Order: sequence, then structure tokens, then C-alpha cells
Amino acid sequence: MKKNQNRVTIKDIALQCNVTANTVSRALRDDRKISEATIQKIKKTAMEMGYVRNNMASAMRSGSSHLISIIVDDLPNPHYSTLIDKIDYLLKKNGYDIMILCSHGKIEESLKMANLSISNLVNGIIYFPDSSDRNVPERIKKNHIPLVLVDRAVPGIETDVVRMDDYEGGTLAAKCLYLAGHRKFLYICGPEGNGAQPLRQQGFLDGLSQYGISPSEIRIIRGDQIYPIPDSAELFHLLQPIRCTGIFSFNDQIAYSVMNALQDHGYRVPEDISIIGFDHIRSGMPCLQPLSSIGCENAGDLAERTVELLLRRIENPECEFMTEILPVRLYETESTVKKIK
Repeated sequence: MKKNQNRVTIKDIALQCNVTANTVSRALRDDRKISEATIQKIKKTAMEMGYVRNNMASAMRSGSSHLISIIVDDLPNPHYSTLIDKIDYLLKKNGYDIMILCSHGKIEESLKMANLSISNLVNGIIYFPDSSDRNVPERIKKNHIPLVLVDRAVPGIETDVVRMDDYEGGTLAAKCLYLAGHRKFLYICGPEGNGAQPLRQQGFLDGLSQYGISPSEIRIIRGDQIYPIPDSAELFHLLQPIRCTGIFSFNDQIAYSVMNALQDHGYRVPEDISIIGFDHIRSGMPCLQPLSSIGCENAGDLAERTVELLLRRIENPECEFMTEILPVRLYETESTVKKIK
């Protein structure tokens, strides 16, 4: 006889308890018009049978899944994992659970993730977009699902956006390295298509220009050369020839990899080379070695403002769109930036 492979349903529980499916449904919702003994019997039977509520059916009936989808492009990056952890905590306090979907930096995968989110009747979507990708936010908006873009905007798309002041972050890195006495620099770009990349780069170049630094003294490694980040030996080869004493990296993930590659090949940080990153991921992962980094002026702001804007949009779909550009500061440590005498 073939074993039943279907999931446990309310009808199965009703049959086991010799009651109607409607009685089971009401008991599982703690309907006090049903006796306490019946409620407890049905709940005990449901637990023993391994019953799990069908959220999709419940969402179709109620119009709310209490589920938020987060679509991210690079989940292994600690900036995203720690940020999503904070977002999850804040959403749970407001009665929402999250579904994390990773596109691995592929735009076509992002659209699949958006479709999956929509099909699961999510109440809102938090999306870390590619700056050239209009299809995903357009698909989400056409389905009237509240959307917040995080870390970068998509030109031509009107929606809520929360990001750090990337340009100002670049100027702060330039100021720190210049005032420390550095005169030869390296800027390491982030992934192509990341809307924060050109802003951080331009802020760094403009900041150094204000101090009279010639472009010839600033080397740039392109994003397509660095991403995905190669292993230590390949990365060290990519850094050749090393003439700089001050490095500004698009993010901390790259900065830590560069620091490790240099140290693996005999360079001292910061005695030989100073490094500044972006995202200040050590605030959420104190086990990491110290790294000077640009981050939100107030820790936690990025997660808090993201959740606040999303909940605002869920409660009032017609409210005006907002773009929040959060102020940044330099979290400096002598372990990665040393003044040159």
C-alpha cells in the first residue's frame, strides 16, 4: 500500500478528532466559543500529527501574509548579512517575518526572485538593486507591493530609497589619508552596476583634488578586475606594481581581502600601507581585526530607516516617496591608518 505523501491538513485533524474542519480551524485560532477542552484536544492532535499552517491559503483569505521579502545580490558580504539581521529583528517586533532571496549579482536571477516574492503574496519587498536594473522594481511596482531600495537607487524609478552618503564617504577617506601624509594613492572599485561605486570613487577623487593631488598620483583598479574577489596570490598580483602608501577600498569586504594579501606577502599594515574601507562591518562583527572604515554616523540607522519607510508604505500606499541619504563618519583606527612623518 502506497504511503500518503501529502502534508497534514485541517481535514486530517478533523477526521482524527471526529469534529468538523471548521471546528478545527476555529480551535487553532483560539475561538473561545469552543470549549477549552476541545481546543486543547485539537491543538494536541495537530502537534502530534505535525500540522503546519498553510500560510499561502491563510494569506489568500486574509489578504496579508505578514511576510517581507529581502532580495540581495551578495549575501556572503558581512555588510548585507549583519544589516539583514538587524532588519529581521525590527520587522519581527512589528509582526513580520522575512524571506531572504539571493541573486548572486545576476540581474536575471533578481527578476526570478521578484516573481517568487510576488507569488508568495509578500506584504513588502526590500531590494538591493543593480543601478541599471529597471525590470525588477518596475515588476514589483506594477503589482502594487510596497518597495524600499537599499544602498543605491535605480535611475528613473520612483520609489522609497535608503542609502548612505557615498560621495561624502569618499571625501572623508581622501581627507584622512592626505592629512596622514600620504601622497600616492590607490582606489579599488566595487562591482560594476553598483550605484554606490561611482559616488564613492568621485568623492575620493574630488577630495584629493581639493588638496592639489594630481590624477597621476591616483591609481584605480576597476570593478571587473576585482569582483568577484580573487584569492590572495591573484589579488596581490593584481595590486602590482605597488607604489601607493594609501588605499581606499569601495567596501570593507574588499579592504580586508587586500589587507590579508599584502600581509601574506610581507607588507605591513599600516607601517607600509594604510587602508580605509566602507560599511564599518566590524560594528556588527567585533571579532574582525580593526579596520578604518566609513559607516553610518549613527549605528543602526540604515536598518531602522529601511524598516520605517517600508512600514510607512504598507500602512499608507499613497504616501509620497522618500529618499533618505544618511550621514556618514570615519571610524578611524591606528591599526590601518598611520600618519607619515
